[in-house]
Amino acid sequence: MVNRLHRRNSSASSISTASVDYTSGERFEFKFSGLHALQVPKGWDKLSLSLISVETGKTIAKTGRSLVQNGNCQWTENLSVYVWVPHDDASKGLGQCLHKLLISMGSGRSGILGEVTVNLSRHLSSETSTPIAEPLKNCSFGTIL
Repeated sequence: MVNRLHRRNSSASSISTASVDYTSGERFEFKFSGLHALQVPKGWDKLSLSLISVETGKTIAKTGRSLVQNGNCQWTENLSVYVWVPHDDASKGLGQCLHKLLISMGSGRSGILGEVTVNLSRHLSSETSTPIAEPLKNCSFGTIL
């Protein structure tokens, strides 16, 4: 039930994406660990989890498929990603950095169980792991990530 979000500040020198303005922002490493879903409905046998940038729509990281047992699915692997967080000129701080955690059976649209949107900027002030427990959006089964 607990997803842990770790962050570490890092230099921007070794990452490049054409759509990002690297003159105004910071690069952080986020680690997602202890990922699991609760109250998974019957019929969903193996699930994978994808981390998707809301801004670009691109998948940044993806787990392998994990077995669902007794309505629970736990991923043994951790996701570790470097994310560019832009500065917000209006507030003189860091801007929003929205990402989706999407749970699915496979690549087809009909195989999507649901998703959780996380603003990674909200977790920048924490030096320790931050537990996250959210119900899946677009899911009528009450599944929690």
